[in-house]
Amino acid sequence: MQELEILNKLKTKITELFEKENTGHDISHLERVYDLAMKIQEVEGGDPYVVAVSALVHDIHRLMSNEAGRFVFPEESIETVKSILLDADVDETKLDHILDVVKNHDNKTDKNQSLETLIIQDADALDALGEIGLKRTLTYCKTHGIPLTYPLPLDTKEYIPDINPLSTCHYIHRTMIPNGRNLYTNTAKEIAENKIQILENFVKETLGL
Repeated sequence: MQELEILNKLKTKITELFEKENTGHDISHLERVYDLAMKIQEVEGGDPYVVAVSALVHDIHRLMSNEAGRFVFPEESIETVKSILLDADVDETKLDHILDVVKNHDNKTDKNQSLETLIIQDADALDALGEIGLKRTLTYCKTHGIPLTYPLPLDTKEYIPDINPLSTCHYIHRTMIPNGRNLYTNTAKEIAENKIQILENFVKETLGL
């Protein structure tokens, strides 16, 4: 089976799986990450097949989190991802590399990873920026009962990512914008500049700064 046929088969399966996802990690997010990742890969290098497949399956753990009622870490999704990839006839010689990308795509503290992993990290982070990233964040925060603002300074010690994000504005200022400035590839950094500005303007306007 040709690579394009395999990718189309995988896209169809992933679209079905993410049909009812409504927390911001839906099929549209996966498609945008795919497009961004391929754009970065074209300039930065790396294996385009590994990047393409990894982009489509990197958030399977999000679906598992919805079902489990708790956060499921990417490494916990590996067997499920592997089953999906094998069913789609993904090249088995590249399977371990793809699974490694999926396992480590949320690990942004270790930059000593494969270029393909860093490309997926950058593409994923880029989709959390700009107008689209802002809409995704507003949807996510509304779904999880996180208020738009909270009466504590943006730099308060009370802010704890994922545990106590306080408000949407706190999350944007303390997590999203720093993530946007902690990208690996030069291509992603260039794309991020205007997107970060949009987030900064939203926080300032919302808080009247």
